[in-house]
Amino acid sequence: MTEQTPYGAPPPPAGQPYGAPPVPPQQPGYGAVPPQAPPPGAPAGYPGYGAYAPVPQRKSRKTLWVLLGVFAVVLALIGGAVAYFVLDVTSNAGTQKIVLPTTFKDLRKDDDNEISREMEKEITSEFGKGDGAWNPTGVSAVYQDSDDTPQLIVVGGYGKVLLPKQEMDAMFKGFEQGGPTVSDRHAVDAGPKGGTMECAKATQSGTDLAVCAWADNSSLVMLMRAPEDGKAPDLDKLAAEARDLRAIAEVPK
Repeated sequence: MTEQTPYGAPPPPAGQPYGAPPVPPQQPGYGAVPPQAPPPGAPAGYPGYGAYAPVPQRKSRKTLWVLLGVFAVVLALIGGAVAYFVLDVTSNAGTQKIVLPTTFKDLRKDDDNEISREMEKEITSEFGKGDGAWNPTGVSAVYQDSDDTPQLIVVGGYGKVLLPKQEMDAMFKGFEQGGPTVSDRHAVDAGPKGGTMECAKATQSGTDLAVCAWADNSSLVMLMRAPEDGKAPDLDKLAAEARDLRAIAEVPK
């Protein structure tokens, strides 16, 4: 999947010049040169390196990339999960669907997020491969706060899931294989809808994230929450949010 700079943010600082002209060897460090004309070949209106003011909300952008990097890990594990499913489908499998709300708690869904839309397509495609009966509809969303900073990522799918616990194990296994270090993984109360729910801490690029996922005979959904500044991931809080989201989003077909 093609990497993108989210939400129209300014291009990365020097050292990561996506498609930009190369930086001359004598170019001073970031921010050391007053505004100047763009280098030859740069698109019209594209500022020269060293011409930027410091990028605002740098910490938030880093958290975004960490979250989306972990988000992308889900794709690496999807294909292997198909082996857990067989052709004989029980009568109670696949009776529910996931409809993610436009707003959740104090957050709103970013309907224009291209990565989120791509995830839905990939989940639908990858989970549908193989000989199993797992032919889901992918769901994903990035929920952001009033400052348009991503805070919660939801990704998963719904369909006929015969072995929820094995699917949960496959998800967390793939999660670790994708790069993050997972710790404190444990089962939590799945709430009145039943099934399996687990939470864990995931460490990626020096940032700790809270992760919770639920699985039942109709859906497999993972939530990832950015921690508050200076605080450890609150797994109990995310577990409660997962139950609340499930109560809203998991509805009869």
